[in-house]
Formats: sequence, structure tokens, C-alpha cells
Amino acid sequence: MKHEPIRTCLGCRARDARSNLVRVVAHAGSLVVDETGRLGGRGGYFHADRACVDTFTRRGGFVRSLGCVVPKPERETFRARFPEVHA
Repeated sequence: MKHEPIRTCLGCRARDARSNLVRVVAHAGSLVVDETGRLGGRGGYFHADRACVDTFTRRGGFVRSLGCVVPKPERETFRARFPEVHA
């Protein structure tokens, strides 16, 4: 059985398999979704839903976790990339 790396979602703080999360990298002062998982720079993982992104944004996690200041318009653009999950 192959080992699956476990990461913590920056939004909900739940631990999950890396394959279930999306990696985001702070690159040159902006946020980039790392499709390949190989981009350089400081990164973190999210579940691919708006609730986790909203929680992370509300907590001000960009500076703390990713080490960058993200302007509000860019945060809104980033947030819009993720669908809302309706239970």
C-alpha cells in the first residue's frame, strides 16, 4: 500500500490527504494555484471549496501562513476561483 502524504487545510484546519487538497503558493507577491505541486515559494493547502478559503481570509492567514500581503481585489479574485458548497 502506497503512503499518502497528509496536509492540514489552512481554512478549516482539518487534516486530509494531499490529493484532496489544492496547493496555493505566494509567488512574487500574488497568489498562484499550484496545479503541479512543484512551484517554488511559500505555499499551503486548502480544500477546494469557498468555505475554507473564506475562513482563511477572515483570519488574515495570508501574512501568517504564506508570508505575503495580498490586496483585497486579488483576494476577491482568488476567492471566486472556488465554488460555494451547499449542504
